[in-house]
Formats: sequence, C-alpha cells, structure tokens
Amino acid sequence: MVSPAPVFEARNISKSFGPVPALSNVSVRLYPGEVHSIIGENGAGKSTLMNIICGRIRPTEGQLFVDGEEVHFHSPKEAQAHGIAIAPQEINLVPHLTVAENIMLGAHFGRAAMIDWRKTRDEATRHLHEVDNSIDPAAKVFELSKAQQQLVQIARAAATEARIIIFDEPTATLTFREEEVLLTYIEGLAREGRSAFYISHRLDEVRRLSHRITALRDGAHVGEITPAEATRDKMVTMMAGRPPKTGAQPIREIQSEETVLKVEGLSRPQEFQKVSFSLRKGEILGISGLVGSGRTEVAKCIFGATRAEAGSITLKGEKVSFRGPLEAIRSGLIYLPEERKQEGIFPLLSIAENTALPTLDRFGGLLHLRNREMMAEVEKLARQMKAKFNSLRDPITSLSGGNQQKFIIARWLMRDAHVLIMDEPTRGIDVNAKFEIQAVLRRLTEERGLSIIVISSEMEELLDVADRILVMHEGAVKGILDRREATQEGLLQLAMS
Repeated sequence: MVSPAPVFEARNISKSFGPVPALSNVSVRLYPGEVHSIIGENGAGKSTLMNIICGRIRPTEGQLFVDGEEVHFHSPKEAQAHGIAIAPQEINLVPHLTVAENIMLGAHFGRAAMIDWRKTRDEATRHLHEVDNSIDPAAKVFELSKAQQQLVQIARAAATEARIIIFDEPTATLTFREEEVLLTYIEGLAREGRSAFYISHRLDEVRRLSHRITALRDGAHVGEITPAEATRDKMVTMMAGRPPKTGAQPIREIQSEETVLKVEGLSRPQEFQKVSFSLRKGEILGISGLVGSGRTEVAKCIFGATRAEAGSITLKGEKVSFRGPLEAIRSGLIYLPEERKQEGIFPLLSIAENTALPTLDRFGGLLHLRNREMMAEVEKLARQMKAKFNSLRDPITSLSGGNQQKFIIARWLMRDAHVLIMDEPTRGIDVNAKFEIQAVLRRLTEERGLSIIVISSEMEELLDVADRILVMHEGAVKGILDRREATQEGLLQLAMS
C-alpha cells in the first residue's frame, strides 16, 4: 500500500535570533487527516517552529513544502492562502468587537458598505458552535472569560477553512468540560481529512489526540514516537533528557491554628454568592471549578479589584474592605493573575527590575539607587526559588515561563506578603517546571509561614499541591475537601453539580 504524500513538510529548519539559536536542523511532516503533536519544555523551540510554519517569522535556513511544492511565507496571510492557520496561545482578538465579528474579521461576505451582515453572522455562528455552543455570538469579546476568548480564537482559525490548523496550548485556560468539547472537535477535524499540529504540556491529551508525537529539546529534534509508545515517563524523558520528577507533595498536618484569612458570605451580583472559607497560616488552599464558576471573580474581589455587595473579609484578625489592590498589597495580600505575559511582567525591564519594582523605595539613597544592595536581595531570593537565569540584568523575557513565574513570586516576597493568591500559576509551563513551582509553594509555606490560595483548572495539580480543596459551581461553594478524601472524580462531580 502506498503511503499518502504529506500535505506539509518543514525540512532542515534552523532559526537564530542574533547569536542565539532557537532551532537547529529540525524536520517535521504532516499527513492528511493527521494530528501531529510537538512536545518539549519551555524554550525548546516549539512556538518558534509553529511561527515559521504559519508565516509569522522566516527561518534562517531550511525549506517549507505544501503538497510537495516549496513555499516561502513572508506573512501569515500568505500561509493562510496556502491553507495554514494558527490558533495562538496568546489572546489576539479585538475586544470591543462582537464574537461573530472577530471570527469573520477580514472574511466578511460582501464588500465595504455592502457587507452581508446576516450571512456573515450566520457563518460565524456555525463555526463557533462547532467549537462551543454556549458562547453568545453577539457578545463583545471583552465581556468573555479568558477561556471563552480562547475558544473564539480557535473558531476564528477554523473559519478560514484551513486544511492545516496549528493549535498552540489551546486547553491551557480550559477546564474539563471545555477541554473535552475541544478535543472532540479536533478529532472531528481529523476525520474530515483536515490536519493539525498540536502543542500542549498536558501529556494525556497529547496521547489521546496524536497520530504521531515529535519531541524537541534545546531547539533540536530528539525523536518521534507513536501514541502506543508514548508513556508519560517516556515523553518527559525525551523532553527533558532526564527521568521525570514527581509533583505530588506529601500529605501533611497544618500545625498552626492561626486563621490568616477568613471570608464570610461574600457576594457580588451575577458573579458569586455567599462564598465562605478560611485559610490558616502555612496552608495551601486549592480552588477548583469549571470556567465561569466564579473562582477568579472571588479572588479579584478579595484583592480589592472589585467590590462585594455583601459579606466580610478578615485578614490577620482585622476586618478589611480594600478600596483597591494597592491597599491589599500594603496589607500583605497579593494576587497573581493568570495572564502572566499581559499582567504579570514588564517585558522591557530586566529580571532584577521586574522583581524589585514594587520595593524600589527600600533601596533609594539620597541621590541614587542602592543597586548593589537590590541585586543582592534579588539574587538571594532567586537562589531560594531555585530559579535558572544567566544574569539578573537580562530582560525577563529571556527566561522560560516557569522561571518568570518564580521571579514574579519573588517580587512579592520582597514585600513580606502574608497571603498569596495565585490564579493558574502553572498555565503554559512544562511538566518539570510545574513540579518545581509546586515544590517552591510548599517550601514557602513551611519556611516562611506564607498562606497560599491556588486557583487551577487542573484538578490533578490541586491534588498534588493543596492541603484542602474548595470546589465552586455557578458562583457558589459546593464543598471543601481535605486532600485525604479528595479524588479527581469527586472534585469533578462537585464542580458539575
């Protein structure tokens, strides 16, 4: 039997950014109706390769072929003309346009003032509902959650009718229900004969979706395996060049009886109602729930970004009602948002500047900044966090996602935080870096007495790191489980009840 010809091939691709090599002699093929997953740690070159394939950047060396013919893409529009589209990890939508307008942006029916809006909206709705039928096509994008925006972005890629779709971390913001819908959708695309490159740190979904799996490490191709060969340990070993670490932290007893944070009957219309829980000194409380359950909304309200209509918040024995995040920060309560690249880092500043920015007043002299003292404190925290970096003067964008997250945590340790609320702290981070972050969180509770709330869409992560897990559904608390009694099935049942 003759094997089908590849619909796409990248041959001997290399890419350097100045003197820094990002890819070295990488080759991959994609066949009709195939899902080909590309796995690797942060910084392995996955996104660089996908950006070359979709025309965002040009390779330093190598060739691209579509249907056996060599192509040269100078822009994403040229790649799209050859049937290639990308659903990127970063949200790239126009916030004040509707969902339907975003999906069909640049692909309206009709011309200029003669656009057929009804036909355009109908077509947008068709593509949207193939991905998720719970999103209102008439809603403005800024009104949607990050997870819903990600699904809209995927619908926009599908609306191009591309034969090849690149999915870059598409489930990073999704919980079980949304993830299942999306994976089923991608499986349907493959059955129709369309093809996909798939990037994800969630190895279970990689194994489920893939026909072939290629591993990259340090910009080089290190191997290709089939799903039958793809045990979790084998994939992690290929990515990291070493056996996998374990993420599960030992079950422990919280010795302190001191309640650092107490939330009672907290309510905010249309978002959550009568939310109550407590957090002890040195404890990690996980918050689980499907997208739209109110997890992030509660966190932002506690932090003072929004105001509650009813209920109370007690921090270290005193009732508080923050008029804004600055008041919360001054009181030692910190919130780290899920959008690390958009809301967590200052990309033009160095690692040291990013870390010390909220505490620069501590290092101010009469006429200058006590730079040596600042650098010494940042370096001390970096060692404590076991962060990997070349120089603290390098831009923070030179770090992997996991190491960026470590320095963001270090930033607030410099302000002697009492409570740290982390929203999706390991989103978009590879499996080994994820385990390192989890170990760091546990160390901070034991060595510093820090109290931590971890909001995560990954129930397995909460079972690994949390001491107790609070489950939300449609704005209400459905239960708080001790880790000893919590199971993934039990958490999911509460989250959907």
